[in-house]
Amino acid sequence: MLNYLPISLLVLVNVAFANAQTPLLPTELIAFKTSAKYSSASTLTLVEVDGQPFTKAYRISTRDQTNSDRFTLRYSVDSVVHKGDVLLLSFYSRSLQSKKETGESFIEISLDRIIAGKYSWPPLLERGMSFGSSWHLTQIPFVAAHDVAKGELSLVIQCGRFPQQFELGNFSLINYKQSASVADLPRSIVHYDGDAPNAPWRKAAAERIEKYRKGNLMVTVLDGSGKPLADASVAVRMKKIAFGWGTATNSTLILDTLNPDAKTYRDTLLRYFNKVVFENEMKSKNWERANHDQTKKAAGWFRAHGIPVRGHVMVWPSWQHSPHLIQFRQDTAALGAFIMNQIAEQTTVMNGQFTEWDVVNEPYAHHAIMDSLGGKAVMADWFKAARKNAPGVKLFLNEYTMFHADGAGSDSFYNHIKFLQEQNAPLDGIGEQGHIGGTPPGIDLVLKRLDHFAGFGLPIQISEFDITSDDDDFKARYLGDFMTAIFSHPATTGFMQWGFWEKAHWIPAGALWDKNWKLRAHGKVFTNLVSNVWTTNARGTSGKNGQFAVRGFKGEYEIIVRKGNRQVIQRTVLASDGQGVTVRLGDSKP
Repeated sequence: MLNYLPISLLVLVNVAFANAQTPLLPTELIAFKTSAKYSSASTLTLVEVDGQPFTKAYRISTRDQTNSDRFTLRYSVDSVVHKGDVLLLSFYSRSLQSKKETGESFIEISLDRIIAGKYSWPPLLERGMSFGSSWHLTQIPFVAAHDVAKGELSLVIQCGRFPQQFELGNFSLINYKQSASVADLPRSIVHYDGDAPNAPWRKAAAERIEKYRKGNLMVTVLDGSGKPLADASVAVRMKKIAFGWGTATNSTLILDTLNPDAKTYRDTLLRYFNKVVFENEMKSKNWERANHDQTKKAAGWFRAHGIPVRGHVMVWPSWQHSPHLIQFRQDTAALGAFIMNQIAEQTTVMNGQFTEWDVVNEPYAHHAIMDSLGGKAVMADWFKAARKNAPGVKLFLNEYTMFHADGAGSDSFYNHIKFLQEQNAPLDGIGEQGHIGGTPPGIDLVLKRLDHFAGFGLPIQISEFDITSDDDDFKARYLGDFMTAIFSHPATTGFMQWGFWEKAHWIPAGALWDKNWKLRAHGKVFTNLVSNVWTTNARGTSGKNGQFAVRGFKGEYEIIVRKGNRQVIQRTVLASDGQGVTVRLGDSKP
């Protein structure tokens, strides 16, 4: 079973409003009604519970759900709610099994308004949340934004988005009416290992960043005759950091010249990101119907702006994620030939477009096609086929289990890399997706796993980062800590957000900017780190020896030297072994 290390929840309890509480749910078990088009693929059963403040819970299984329809639980709340009422929703949950990237179970819970038999948007509450293997108390205070008449409110839980099995219990919905504020009520606060301000890993990470991410830059200013020039004004400006701060994107937004949002999207991308990956259009299942000329045109736009592009992904070896291959399910020879031909076609058509390319995606959970073709050995064949037409491209294995708790997931990822190296497959990099849920891996675990995987001698990249949570405080705290841990490790080379704008993000709540381009709390953390904390801009004057020294982050720099009416602008690249730049000022301003 996959899960992260346990986390603790600090519950801030205030009982001053006990007399004003109006329970809206029965104290006994809720009689949920279920609905799903393929209900036989999902089950709801009652189970006994020990060691909790309740004795029975519902066990929900969608492990066999293979379609897009969601298994839904629904309960009609037979109470009146007035606009401005303050309510508190509470319940317990724990995950038993999950194939979600985070290793957790995931539900979407809402309080829907059903007026005259029809759903009326917006609901009073709508949240998506993840939870791990320990019982987890969720408490959500909120204010009703609408009046709801008796019989018009429904508690709805959608649970079939991922194959998973989990338990829910002890539901409570209390209306405090106008007697309390949201700030007065309990709220679940997510804690994770390493979140303390004085956690030991922080000092060590800062020291590693100083050691591995910086170099010494020496600017020597000479006059027209080649002698050291003192008191010259020197400005050192970083233009592009060596580390890859990237994002998933799509060619439609990049090439759209009519939509104002598309321009804002491009401007924001250019300001904060220096690397991209096409999110969906290069996936093998989309290859035959994708507009390759459009993708290449967008890739060219990025090259013109000095931004490298990743390819994603050649083979996703499951029938679920590669439906275009189901036609060959009973003919393994044709199946193997089709995949090899598609790899050859992709690498030929897109030759010269990408600097990196994910060859295989998620073989831990999605390996049915590999099994049909004789097992993991076929992965080595795919890598070798990819190398044939992409000799200068770094080829990656992409997975999501590096930071899962000890067990099959992380071990599988490690063993697949080991196997590929033993088979002399041209594996050039390790892509860990880094999808994070509500019970995240502790920072010490993250660093420990990076150390473990760094033993392969391959660059490690966070390839698809996002956080599935509606808790803004948690997202901001964890993103900052996770980014710091990743940036501090010498084996890492990049950190790819899986999108950044709410209207172009597969998990809207995970986007750094909302749909109106307002920067969210975790977006502020991201932009501050990449634009202010981890950048170098220095000013000063040359000394008697004509020198001006800076210790800066590795990357591309612009150096501007001025004295009187003379000015020279030079570019240079600062690497870990340092860089010396000599600037000669002539007699006049160019």
